[in-house]
Amino acid sequence: MKADDNNITFDDKLISDLIQEIRKEQTISPKQQDSIFINYIKEGMYNINGYVGCMIDYNTDLEARALLKNYVLYANYKRLAEFKELYMSDYVSLQLKYNRDTSI
Repeated sequence: MKADDNNITFDDKLISDLIQEIRKEQTISPKQQDSIFINYIKEGMYNINGYVGCMIDYNTDLEARALLKNYVLYANYKRLAEFKELYMSDYVSLQLKYNRDTSI
C-alpha cells in the first residue's frame, strides 16, 4: 500500500497473501467470496494507517499484520465496535512505534 497524490493504491499480492492466511487461520468457508475479504482488508489498512498516521508495511510489521487480520475477522462477523474496544491498545502501540519524537 502506498500513497500517491492523496490516492491510496493497494498491493494486490499482499492482499492475496492475506486472504489465504485469513482463510487458513480462521477456517473461513471457501463459499465466501474473496471480494468480501478484499474490501475488509482495504478498509482495515485504511483504518489502521489512519489511526497510526503513516503507511505501514504489512509484509514486515507482523504486529500490524496481526491487527489487520483481527480487523478482518471482526468485520466479517459485523463486530467492529467490539474490535475497536478490544484492540485500541494495539493501535496506540503502533502509534508510539511509528510516531516517535526524534528531536531528543
